[in-house]
Amino acid sequence: MNLAPSPKPLLLTPRDEDILQAVYQYRYVTSLDIAHLLFRPSYMPYVRSRLSRLAGGKDLEENTHLCRFQLPSTLGNRERIFTLGTLGRKFLENEKGKAADWFFRPNKMKFFSHSAILHHLLLTRFLVATSWWCQNREDVILREERISYDLAKHPLQVKLTRNKKEITLRVIPDAWMLFEKSDSKYAVLFELDRGMEYQEKFKQHVRSRIAFIRSGKYQETFGVPGVIVSYLTTGQTPEYRNTRVKTMNAWTREVLAELNLKNWGGIFRFTAVEFDTLYDQVGNLFEAPVWLRPDSRELVRLFE
Repeated sequence: MNLAPSPKPLLLTPRDEDILQAVYQYRYVTSLDIAHLLFRPSYMPYVRSRLSRLAGGKDLEENTHLCRFQLPSTLGNRERIFTLGTLGRKFLENEKGKAADWFFRPNKMKFFSHSAILHHLLLTRFLVATSWWCQNREDVILREERISYDLAKHPLQVKLTRNKKEITLRVIPDAWMLFEKSDSKYAVLFELDRGMEYQEKFKQHVRSRIAFIRSGKYQETFGVPGVIVSYLTTGQTPEYRNTRVKTMNAWTREVLAELNLKNWGGIFRFTAVEFDTLYDQVGNLFEAPVWLRPDSRELVRLFE
């Protein structure tokens, strides 16, 4: 009786290890993200092939370094998404000393929120695009980056009083970045909005960020006193995105008036991004006047 030979174990190259550590950091990635982060955008066929090899060559394969899957009718070109698989988690724990306390289980796919995964993908794309943009410039340096996944391990709590009742909220920013530009440093809290929060919930989100800063916990956490609180929204059409930006800006203005903090308008920024073209437009986010501010009728620059 002839038995089929067992497949040879995959031997990881140093570049494969870089990919696994990048996926560990960002959790959900596409080939385009890895190409910008570790290779070049023109290397896309090569990057796809390498990622596919780590994922076992098929979607939702078990016991692989990466798990590959698609979301039905979400992203326009139905990009394949990669996240950490069982073997990838074991490798990072055993060989790199990473506390990989999460990984993707293919058999649990039906329980995953597509909206949540899209939020993760937008966060990855924004963070990688920002890092990629800074690497290609001499006048801006990204000094530090902290992502919600790490911040969530020690969530910060703030107390708010609403309708004479005290409530406790967790504050977990999507990302915090510290930039150095010329002789100045700019700390930015980035919040990614997908239009899922209605008026009262969004206003509560803004109130919690204000309380986080006023309480001193912000400075205690990040080690700097100043901050710009930036909201980036996305959506299917330019009309929707523009309307959402104006709405968030107006709601924030109302919160500042309610709290008698109109002079805080200068720390808030609002703009829109498009997932598919983010790598092309990332420079505008940092260089062009594309941000609304509650205390200004004109569009401003992020660091203005």
